[in-house]
Amino acid sequence: MTSFPFHFQVRQLIARATSAGYCLVRAPSPPHNWTLLDAEDGELVFSSPYLDQIRQWLDT
Repeated sequence: MTSFPFHFQVRQLIARATSAGYCLVRAPSPPHNWTLLDAEDGELVFSSPYLDQIRQWLDT
């Protein structure tokens, strides 16, 4: 992704995940993984410590 501030990148990914039917959340305690949850039932869909991997998963 381009060199936008980190918070902008996070907001952009949250919006993307939401429009695809997911919730993107970050674990409050270490290792602070990013997790995609199904927006309807809260079921875990994909988890990674790296936003780039979340982005790649959304690209598929």
